[in-house]
Amino acid sequence: MDLNNFGSQQLNDGSLNQMLEQVGINDVGSFLNQFRNQAQRETQRSHQTSRDEPDDDQPRSGGGNNSLDMIQGAMNAYNTFSGGSGGSSGSGGGFFNNISSTYQNAQKMYALYKQFDRNGDGKITADDIQIYLQEVGLGAASPYLAKALFQTVDQNHNGSLDFTDLMALTALLNKLYGQYGGFPR
Repeated sequence: MDLNNFGSQQLNDGSLNQMLEQVGINDVGSFLNQFRNQAQRETQRSHQTSRDEPDDDQPRSGGGNNSLDMIQGAMNAYNTFSGGSGGSSGSGGGFFNNISSTYQNAQKMYALYKQFDRNGDGKITADDIQIYLQEVGLGAASPYLAKALFQTVDQNHNGSLDFTDLMALTALLNKLYGQYGGFPR
């Protein structure tokens, strides 16, 4: 299956689940829970580190910046879960290797994410996801694949994703590109 040609038939016939199983994700719900838990642990670790060792380049008040810690936590979880085409761990990186997986790029991704958060509630909708993926260099994903991934990651079916969910979606997409090719360069 060419990811660029993922169409309405594949959206409706469960092809995404079969494709995810082939990259070692048999239970998307478990993958997402593990991703979210890892991001939360990394956020707490980053928050603790920032309290213990203040960074002179980052303004801190009250011992840490929750947004910066959350960005770092989500990025670290992405690095853990987005490894090649195997199981739910690996060396990570994926398309972030193409744009340099630095903390500054995670901040840029978060700033872009916030641009799509039209009402300021910390979430983006399915309508925004294809544009977002194009902006971060994953525009080769078909609109149907973007919609299928959004629906898969939106486990509570509220029609929106937070930043951690978006990073999990990106990790899933990275695994699919690793298996099925067509990875944007």
